[in-house]
Amino acid sequence: MSKIRQKSDFNITAAEILMRESYYAPSVHCSYYSCFQLLKYTIKYFFGIDYETLSNNISMSEQNTHGYVINFITRELIGYAGDEESRKFKRQIKDLKQFREESDYENIEVRMEQSQKAYNKAKEIREYIIAKFNV
Repeated sequence: MSKIRQKSDFNITAAEILMRESYYAPSVHCSYYSCFQLLKYTIKYFFGIDYETLSNNISMSEQNTHGYVINFITRELIGYAGDEESRKFKRQIKDLKQFREESDYENIEVRMEQSQKAYNKAKEIREYIIAKFNV
């Protein structure tokens, strides 16, 4: 199994464990990264772009790594699922990313309900990507 896919699976499991132990902010972090790592895996194994090429493409773009990966999948979804599904995916992953950034960097309290919402959104995103790209 790919190490990046394994990390993705570990992170969604870690998010669940962290929630059970009332570590809500770190669970949001893990929920988001489980999706991000799955997207990178999808680019390699569905689209055939190896990680080195992906890194080179990112470095030559004007986007950061997360933006590039999210936008790549969003663009590809247009052809595989249509504009509406592509926009829905982009909205969901951007919402999860924004909440991860707030949870990681802002002086805010993350409660159980917020953590659960992030986890549920991550599970939904993961299930969608796995089904849509058969990864």
